[in-house]
Amino acid sequence: MWAKNKYAIQFTFLLILFISWIVYDHQTTPKTGFIIIQDVYNGFDMKKEMEQKYNATRLGRDKILDSLDLELKVLAGKIESEGQKNISTIERFNVKRQEFIHQKQTFEEDNAALTKQYDQQILTQLNQYLKDFGEKNHFTYIFGNDGNGSLVYAADAKNVTTEVIEYINRKYKGLE
Repeated sequence: MWAKNKYAIQFTFLLILFISWIVYDHQTTPKTGFIIIQDVYNGFDMKKEMEQKYNATRLGRDKILDSLDLELKVLAGKIESEGQKNISTIERFNVKRQEFIHQKQTFEEDNAALTKQYDQQILTQLNQYLKDFGEKNHFTYIFGNDGNGSLVYAADAKNVTTEVIEYINRKYKGLE
């Protein structure tokens, strides 16, 4: 009887030890993953919506430029048919051409600024969602697969910035 209890106690002890080891190993092993950054960015609905807004704005601006360009072509045709005799038409053409050049440059600058603004909004929101995802799913690290070793999420407990700054400054001063 004592032998059966002895084996039962030993088995229970080993079972508890094994379960403890599994739980400890699971808690200490960092959970990592990776994402294909370009796929995540392109698949993000906010990016798609911002892209549609940008395209609508750009198309509206392109229509304005097309209209100005058409006016220039009409005036150029008129100048050609008149043999450059009508100074008034030439002056109108030059004014319209300057207006077209200025408007085109303004639209290009505005389009670039709008693209930058939308990209910043998208990236800010995307980074927040990646942080939320990492925390919710108990990741320690999430890496970005874009060829440059990007880390898109890390648990705050793994941040060693302060220690690194202290170390490099001590090293720089010859104290390490």
